[in-house]
Amino acid sequence: MKRILCLGLLLVSTVCVASTKQEIETMLDTLRHSDCQFERSGTWYSGKRAAEHLKDKWDYAKDEVDSSETFIKEVASGSWLLGNQYHVKCQDTTTTSEQWLTEQLQIIRSKS
Repeated sequence: MKRILCLGLLLVSTVCVASTKQEIETMLDTLRHSDCQFERSGTWYSGKRAAEHLKDKWDYAKDEVDSSETFIKEVASGSWLLGNQYHVKCQDTTTTSEQWLTEQLQIIRSKS
């Protein structure tokens, strides 16, 4: 019985990791292909450059990221060094990257 329970927990854990990875990759891909601009530390970057930066941060912190929400809050919402929030500007609307990515995550999940 313990073996079956452990195997079941392992399978659920693997599915959650795969799902989290897919969600994060989809959020980064959405940013990469958007016409939005991404601000960090006072400088505006293209969505492509922003996605590359966030992927680098994610690669560094992957072992600590157990959910898409953790990725958004702990990795993609601001500078680790300076503590500044990141912002996303799409057309005439500017918001925090945390808000923008949370909205993207809701869209991704609504399509699942």
